[in-house]
Amino acid sequence: MNLLDQLSDHPVLNSYYRDRLSNLILDRLRTTAMEFGTLVANAEGAYPTDILILLKELEADNKVLESDGLWFLHNQQNQPHVRQVGVDVNMVSQSAGELPEPHPLDFDWRFTDDTLANLEIILETKCGEGAILGAPTLYKYLSDIGATVSLFDKNPAMIEYFKSAGYVSATQVDLVHAAQFSRRFSWALADPPWYDEHYTGFLSAASKLLLPHGKLFLSVLPRLTRPSAAEDRFRIVERAHRIGFDLVDISPAALAYTSPPFEIAALREAGFVLGNWRKGDLFAFVLSPDRRHEDCTLLEAHEAQWKTIHLGTTIIRVRLVSTDNSVDFRYRSASSTGSSRLQTVSRRSPARLDANVWNSRNIALVVSRPDVLSNSLVCIADGGTPSEVLNRMSVTHQLDGSDVTQLREVLELLLQDAGLQWQ
Repeated sequence: MNLLDQLSDHPVLNSYYRDRLSNLILDRLRTTAMEFGTLVANAEGAYPTDILILLKELEADNKVLESDGLWFLHNQQNQPHVRQVGVDVNMVSQSAGELPEPHPLDFDWRFTDDTLANLEIILETKCGEGAILGAPTLYKYLSDIGATVSLFDKNPAMIEYFKSAGYVSATQVDLVHAAQFSRRFSWALADPPWYDEHYTGFLSAASKLLLPHGKLFLSVLPRLTRPSAAEDRFRIVERAHRIGFDLVDISPAALAYTSPPFEIAALREAGFVLGNWRKGDLFAFVLSPDRRHEDCTLLEAHEAQWKTIHLGTTIIRVRLVSTDNSVDFRYRSASSTGSSRLQTVSRRSPARLDANVWNSRNIALVVSRPDVLSNSLVCIADGGTPSEVLNRMSVTHQLDGSDVTQLREVLELLLQDAGLQWQ
């Protein structure tokens, strides 16, 4: 099996992007030989598997062996996991009192501790009240040191955590869609998912939250994050200007992110063990008091309904759709590789579209009867033993022996991933 077959979950790269990334790789390697992890960290957001694919192609063309120093890199590509900073997905768990585990459907990447400390200085938190859009760890960090900040975030589990922990200024809101806000903040930091509709919504929300001359700090995807990233960055600045913001500063790679469990799992599935490699650029804007502020947010729209179940330290999402009750219970991997885990979490991945069961450790499945699985998981999460629940579901949904076997396999897989035992 060749490398492309092994990485078949990944979206296909267009020729223009391949040329840009190849040129960057060659420029980096002409300067110095470097380990694979160092190359990834200096590749302006390019995904590790894309880098490996192009390295293999450059190697085949004898373009990465121009000096003896590059043999060090060449040897590592045969085993890309060797000599890297390791993070085991099973060691990244929710400890007592910590935030809910990130889930890929929430596009939930969180800042590293060093980034949080640096942002405290950059944001000048003592100079007025601040709004935090989609960055819960920053909200917690600043609240804990006494800053006056408010959080606006879509994730209900996140807001529930903060409310139960006594944080009073956390609001659940989908910033992609139009909403009303109180204009009282001197500054804001926005960390939207790196997609067009999210940038539009977050920018519009910030324009309604900030006072005139208020400052917005925005996380922006690096220019090689995906094939459209350079054009996306241009549109972000253009749209910000239409909404009423003037760009005043850019700090490349100023925002470092902790790799969430689902990304660790995806990379490990593809053969990588990397540290916290992902970074974002920090753009600073000022809200103009003179220009008309254009509202670009979307109206409420129908979206796929996902049921959320907390199982152990993991979060499982099941997409609920109408199903034929006479259909046999069957499941398969969403990945074309046959593995239960996806090798990527990219929204452009063809494998992502099929999954109707997805957990926070990147197990992604296609299940014929998601209602049966959802009911089973809810009962287990509510305290039922797996054996009792399985027996109950077999009666309630009139499952035959083959159906029960398949359901048990799925439940065992998800329970094991959550650190729970079959009882």
